[in-house]
Amino acid sequence: MDKLNRKLTEEEFFKERKEVLSGWPTGQDVDLDEAIAYHKSLPPGKVWAKKMQYAKEHGEIYAITGMGVATIEGQIELLQCIEREGQADLLGTSVDSYSRQSDYEAAEKGIKDSKDKGRSVLNGLPVVNHGVKGFRKIMDAVNLPISMRYGAADTRLIDEIGYAGGHTSGPADALMDFWHHHSKVSLEKVLNTHRYGKRLIGYYEEHGVPMLASCQGLYGAGIPPTLQVAAIIVQLFTLAEQGVKNMRLHFATHGDLVQDATTSRVLTKLADEYLKIHGYKDINIYLSVSFSLVQYPLEPGTAFAVSFMNTLMAKVCNAQSNDIRTIAEAKGIPKKEDTAYTFRTVKAMENFLQGQKIEMNQNDLDLECKMAELEVRAIVDKVLEFGDGDAVSGILKAVETGVLDNPFATNSASPCKVMGIKDSRGAIRYLNHGNLPFTNEILDYQTSKINDRENKKKKKLDYEDLVSDLMAVSKGFLVE
Repeated sequence: MDKLNRKLTEEEFFKERKEVLSGWPTGQDVDLDEAIAYHKSLPPGKVWAKKMQYAKEHGEIYAITGMGVATIEGQIELLQCIEREGQADLLGTSVDSYSRQSDYEAAEKGIKDSKDKGRSVLNGLPVVNHGVKGFRKIMDAVNLPISMRYGAADTRLIDEIGYAGGHTSGPADALMDFWHHHSKVSLEKVLNTHRYGKRLIGYYEEHGVPMLASCQGLYGAGIPPTLQVAAIIVQLFTLAEQGVKNMRLHFATHGDLVQDATTSRVLTKLADEYLKIHGYKDINIYLSVSFSLVQYPLEPGTAFAVSFMNTLMAKVCNAQSNDIRTIAEAKGIPKKEDTAYTFRTVKAMENFLQGQKIEMNQNDLDLECKMAELEVRAIVDKVLEFGDGDAVSGILKAVETGVLDNPFATNSASPCKVMGIKDSRGAIRYLNHGNLPFTNEILDYQTSKINDRENKKKKKLDYEDLVSDLMAVSKGFLVE
């Protein structure tokens, strides 16, 4: 079997790069040597990987969320407000939807319309259209590191311009972008385009520029955490192979603190173990969490509670970054004042928790860790078996057969057989494990947890309970 998970040679990389940069006129302004020199000139406080390293060493948590408008002037005003009024430690660039579909002509029109109307008509910053020079103006106007936050089937041109412009972190997640951001594009194509983005990050690393790559596998409420952990781990091989050295592993928490702490511990342990076993060393791993919900809370008190819980779970999980939702998210695209208000709220919560230790029932934690590890290993080992040790070959077959699955995938190539549901405590269990290669021990454990809730409700759990679970957080409950 040909090895699909192999590092792009420099010849292959630069040949593909010519095609990528020709996708829009601003691509011709990207000078990789100049970009590397620019990054080396940045102070440590503007570099995501260095901020994550500091946070990890000092037990700190930094909040982050997506922020983006159509114009450079508007983006500067937005980020300066979040930095100053929100007391932020990190900043993010949300890329607009047209750019995510490589429709740069529509994005260009969106910029013009935004200027004409005096407000942004785009839901993010069109990085490609503004080019390297445009984004450098933003970098000069703030004092914090900025990450790109977006997903697309083809991320290559956005990555080239975004990193050259000064972003020091970005997504490198083929599975999430395959499952969630296009209904028809094949997994093979998404893996190929993302290989380029990972190699670009690796190239910066090899030339002395620390660049952080984010990976989360999939997202959504009601998804059993071990499925997400497995989807992250199988992609780590594809990141490391292309030279990525700093990895931000992001996972959804669901509110049951024992299960959330378990997810953190199992992800950290197995990521380190699998990478080292397969010969990838000197990898820096950082953790990021979000609080999973389907609908943003309309009621302000519940919206604040979600921010509090998000921060508490980041503390429990020993995460370095805390991916938050703003308190006004349910009403539409938040104003800069709403986002700053949320950042200040979360900052206070982080300060309250700083230096404190949160303990849980050790027996519960040990059992959860044992079972979660069995579940993750069952999936990851099967993926590697499919590929005869080659992660990309294994991922292709695993998605096709449902060994890697996503209950809420928008791509029609995904089986979508797995179904999650909450137990009586609010932890997510497998109501239907689809084609996941689970042992009887795993299935019996999952069934026992679901039975506990059924006994309390005095009924079998069904689709209506699943829907209720998805909406519970927005109503102020973990489980109704």
